[in-house]
Amino acid sequence: MNMKYSWLVYSIAIILMLAVAGCSVPREGQQTEGTTAVTHTPIPADMTCAIWSKTAAYSYNGFAFSFNQKNPPMFINYTVIPKNVTVNRVYTENGKTVTLTESEYSTSSWFEVTVIDNSTGDIVLQDGFGAGKGYPIYTTRTLKILKSGDLVVQLKGNDITAGATVWIKPHGNYEESQIPDFASCMNWEGSRDTMPVAPTTTVSGVIYTWTPENQITG
Repeated sequence: MNMKYSWLVYSIAIILMLAVAGCSVPREGQQTEGTTAVTHTPIPADMTCAIWSKTAAYSYNGFAFSFNQKNPPMFINYTVIPKNVTVNRVYTENGKTVTLTESEYSTSSWFEVTVIDNSTGDIVLQDGFGAGKGYPIYTTRTLKILKSGDLVVQLKGNDITAGATVWIKPHGNYEESQIPDFASCMNWEGSRDTMPVAPTTTVSGVIYTWTPENQITG
């Protein structure tokens, strides 16, 4: 047997021996037995991700969530569906009395977000929806919390349905090896526009029975 074919036979024999012994090289992306590949999609340092969300109908009840924030800020974004009531407004125009029936938010409808420093008990932030509580009536808002530490987020409300989500920066709040997979991430710094107040609906010529709470005449 000449030298060329001898080397060929020798090479094939070595490859067969390695295959039988299970010493093949894994293909790209293939895991070898006994190892686990854990990969995370890189998250920019300034990106925030949702870590808790709650949607509920409130009737003088509430919920709470706590988080030890190491790298502020935290954002709390909420959207509310208030209770609507009908009110009669009486106008005098050209000597004639005109009654308009309008739909507007009930003064009993409110939603409140309170952030408390758990170590001191101090209120870091308290804001929300509802003229009856002295808050604006934006149906969607995003609140920003710059305080670090053990924070408790309390959600309370009445006569309202509200959805609220807490957003934090993964970087600085989690160890790199412990960053979980997040379903939703975004940059709230540049996206904090609030929706305008929903316009009231005016229906002419309809008279409703109302309670003193929502009786408004002019």
